[in-house]
Amino acid sequence: MVREFLYGGGRYRATVHGKPGKEEIFIVQMLDDDEEGPEISLDRFEHPENDPAASLETVLASMVDTLLQEQGMSKEAAPFSWVESKIAVKVHSGVQH
Repeated sequence: MVREFLYGGGRYRATVHGKPGKEEIFIVQMLDDDEEGPEISLDRFEHPENDPAASLETVLASMVDTLLQEQGMSKEAAPFSWVESKIAVKVHSGVQH
C-alpha cells in the first residue's frame, strides 16, 4: 500500500508491506514542492516493542513523532487523516520491448 496522510501539520507518504500488525513501514515527509524530505522506517515484525493490536494510524503517528524529534522539528496539534494522493502510478505488463 502507498498512501498519503496528514499529521502534526505535515504531509507524509507511507509505503506499507505485510500483514496487519506485522508490516514493514516506510514514511517520507512530502515537502511543499512535492519533493521528498526526511524519512523513517520500521519493521513491526522484528521490533521488540511492537503491539500487533495497535492500528496502522497509531503506528504511523508515532513514527512521525519520532522522525520530527530526530530532525529537531516541531509539530502542530493537527490530527491524523488520510488524504487523496498526488501519486500518479503507471503499471506496465512486465513485457520487455
